[in-house]
Amino acid sequence: MNVLILGLGQYPKGSGVAAALHFAKAGDQVIATDLKTEAQLADNVKQLSRFKNVRFKLGKHDPKDIAWAHLIVRGPSVRDSSKEMKLARKLGKSVTSDLALFLEACPCLVIGITGTRGKSTTTAMIHEVLSASKKWRKVWLGGNILISPLTFLAQVKSKDLVVLEMSSFQLEGTGDAGISPHIAVWTNLMCDHLNMYPSMAEYAEAKAQIFRHQDADDVVFFPADKSFNVYTKEAPSEVVRVKKSSIVLSIPGEHNQMNASFAAAVAKELGVSASKIKSALKAFKGLPNRIETIATKGGLTFVNDTTATTPDGTIAALNSYPAKNDRLIHLIFGGADKELDFTEVTKLLKKRKDVGVYLLAGTAHKKIEIQFKKSGIHYADFENFDAVFSKLKEMTEKGDIVLLSPGCASFGLFKNEFHRGEEFVKLVKKWK
Repeated sequence: MNVLILGLGQYPKGSGVAAALHFAKAGDQVIATDLKTEAQLADNVKQLSRFKNVRFKLGKHDPKDIAWAHLIVRGPSVRDSSKEMKLARKLGKSVTSDLALFLEACPCLVIGITGTRGKSTTTAMIHEVLSASKKWRKVWLGGNILISPLTFLAQVKSKDLVVLEMSSFQLEGTGDAGISPHIAVWTNLMCDHLNMYPSMAEYAEAKAQIFRHQDADDVVFFPADKSFNVYTKEAPSEVVRVKKSSIVLSIPGEHNQMNASFAAAVAKELGVSASKIKSALKAFKGLPNRIETIATKGGLTFVNDTTATTPDGTIAALNSYPAKNDRLIHLIFGGADKELDFTEVTKLLKKRKDVGVYLLAGTAHKKIEIQFKKSGIHYADFENFDAVFSKLKEMTEKGDIVLLSPGCASFGLFKNEFHRGEEFVKLVKKWK
């Protein structure tokens, strides 16, 4: 079979490279293509270079490859409106994704988690609670958490469990295949990715694919708030509504109480005892890059929340640190625009006299600047992290918090939000 990997990707266990390895090992003829160059994708090219049945077309997509393919594996960033996808449809090509391939072949129960904010943390919480319960041979973790489940498909047994984080982009692929996980969890819906979707309705419908193709004996978990009532009526499966409950956690943030409530509800549904749920959630240490305390140096606390790529994420981070008279929060904010609204975060910053804003360059800068000036919010402009850290030397005092919570995407200044977090951590380590 001729298999085209449309979007090789840069993550070492990501969708594209995992799919390429999957088909290369099966003996199929594979072409891996991506808009990024070979130099940018060198590590993933190296992973595949031992296979004689794999070729690369990097730095562009070639229409001839679409015509050549019997099967196209679409990467999460390849939009349905792209010329490549339009050509694939015109030629009647079979198109799939790594998650769709996995769900079709997986021999055990799969739990899928989506949401605008907190889906990675909720996914990790569910994985930790279910793993700690020892009820299953092994509980696997993958999906948008940067591990394609194709990397472990061959090892999964029928008595295992799989926990997958599923982004809206990934759910487009599973929706096209007409397949949903047995247990679906939709944590919340907020404004995001409006640079990629024409409207919130289309973004929400992509998320809704997590339950659209379930059966009557499957289960979907929704928040209790009434904005989800329309979806509960449409669900073909059993519906569970989740309310926020007070759970003892070792990580900050009111929003994490809701994440933990979902984790507890799923574990309860699967027969895990209340005592095991409580102890596992209490022991949960959180994920890197999400309101993560990196270090305390010279009385300063440095916090990495680089995955706050929306204003709602920044609001959640600031609310995790209530105002105190004896400290300031130095907020590193801004970046690339995703066509989002900064009104609510601006309102919060106007109230929070304990927050100083270090505004990064990027395509969102003008929009943020207009909001800030209109509301009288004081801020200072910076081209990069080095300039920010130079200013922090002058402005910080013992007891203060340096918080990277940008509320924006990272492209332009960084490869991705994780690279942004890495660069922040490097500068924290050098801090004296």
